[in-house]
Amino acid sequence: MKKGMRCAAVLLSGVAMLAATACTPEAPDTEDTLEIYVQDLGFGTQWLRDEIELFKEQDWVKEKYPNLNIPAPKYNSQYGYGTNLIKAGAQANSIDLFFISADYEFQSLLDSSGNHYVADLNDVFKSQVPGEEIDYKDKMFDEYERMSRYNNTYWSTLWSAPYSGLLYNADRFEELGLEVPVTTNDLLGLCKEVKETKHYTVGQEEKDYTIMFSTQRTEAMYWQYLAFPAWWMQYEGLDHYYDFYRGIDYRTGTRDSRDIYRQPGRKAALDVLYPLIHDYSFSGAGSIDFIEAQTRFLMGDGLIMANGDWFYNEMRQTVDGLKPQGYDYDIRFMKIPVISSVVDNLDTVKEEGQLKAVIQAIDSGASSVDELSAELDYVSKEDFEHLYEVRTTIPSNSMHQAFIPAYATATDLAKDFLRFLATDIAINQYMKSTRGAAVPFDYNVTEKDPELYATFDGIQQYRHDIFYATAEGPKFVLSERDEEFPLFYLGGMKAVPSNYIDSAFTVGGGMNAEQFNNEMIEYYAGSRWDDVLRNAGRK
Repeated sequence: MKKGMRCAAVLLSGVAMLAATACTPEAPDTEDTLEIYVQDLGFGTQWLRDEIELFKEQDWVKEKYPNLNIPAPKYNSQYGYGTNLIKAGAQANSIDLFFISADYEFQSLLDSSGNHYVADLNDVFKSQVPGEEIDYKDKMFDEYERMSRYNNTYWSTLWSAPYSGLLYNADRFEELGLEVPVTTNDLLGLCKEVKETKHYTVGQEEKDYTIMFSTQRTEAMYWQYLAFPAWWMQYEGLDHYYDFYRGIDYRTGTRDSRDIYRQPGRKAALDVLYPLIHDYSFSGAGSIDFIEAQTRFLMGDGLIMANGDWFYNEMRQTVDGLKPQGYDYDIRFMKIPVISSVVDNLDTVKEEGQLKAVIQAIDSGASSVDELSAELDYVSKEDFEHLYEVRTTIPSNSMHQAFIPAYATATDLAKDFLRFLATDIAINQYMKSTRGAAVPFDYNVTEKDPELYATFDGIQQYRHDIFYATAEGPKFVLSERDEEFPLFYLGGMKAVPSNYIDSAFTVGGGMNAEQFNNEMIEYYAGSRWDDVLRNAGRK
């Protein structure tokens, strides 16, 4: 396979080859030479360089690969580049291992004709983590393990477990006497209070605080992740949420009907998101890019921001430059507030105050209805279990996947590198390199390395605390890329077919929650729905 990168071999929509794809000298055509590509996103690329050096230091690696050669990884930030290069074949691609954000492109690597462009990873998942008495698949969280499997075969693995939600400026909250919201009514009430009563003075001019600071970066979809899956899942509960992905309209028992888009929880989620963006979000979002927006948030402009646990690593240089200037705010994650309209689906918890009290009890450690105080003795077992489930289930992105091309020369070496990344020593290094980012493996850093945890910024400490808030450990709700959901996995169906919620809901965006919801319902009318069913083998 090692035939070098050929400048004219792969044309990707006329885009010139970037850092990762420039013509390079031919790599040795040996099984001991590992070429790697990594997509340069919020977590950067330094983590991979650090992992490569650590991998080379392992005694078992030195013994097995005495002639080991791992050139500097190639990289760019281009979405779709990795999957296109994999499909280009051995004549155009010399890279053995890809770390990419695959998202909905994953299906294209496993086409219906059986032409698999990627190698199966069964032996990785079913083997022991090097130096540890646990299998790879058992160390990975169950939800992520399922995302790598199709037809009883593992075709990819996850290399990160990014978390997105709401960041808040804890210093500003304390300054203004604001409490961290527990429910979405709390959140909306806080926004209203700040807008109407909280102001500051510059000279003789009174100014309003920026409440929800954001940027219209539609490809990032930070706002969307709050509604889909978080608030949608909270309203419906996990079982009905997954009914949607199974293609079941639980209200009628109908299967493979596009009426699944009429689930009430979807509209309920939009009802929360619309005022947050339309009424309380930064009015100039469309005029700045995401780096400027995040820089201004670091400088104290804005109380709350939709973002992810990659925030500080992505802004590493900016953070280090601002701190000497006095911009060193305590920025944290809040637990995503529970959607207040969930009471529509409860029998004994019907009021906002009751809902808030139960959620606060769960946050304080209650894991069963028997552990509630006497003041909450009216709460039924069923209602508590619903609220416990939605409060302790973590919405997480799941698009960061690693692939080995089916034609790779250094397949065994690439697989050993993937095994290594699941070791405690490699996970520890990943967290050091990314300032605390999450991995898809069970690694409680407060137990494994409390000194490392102490070096994390507030965002990553609170992210970790959210992950390990319960004794049973993290439980994640992920997206549709699961072999249980053929309408999505094979049919190409999307939970949110129109990925521009943030711009649609801004002042002048022209749409409210009901209109956007109706647009999603109608998107799969007619032939589009037939195509989904046909591609999924349902028609």
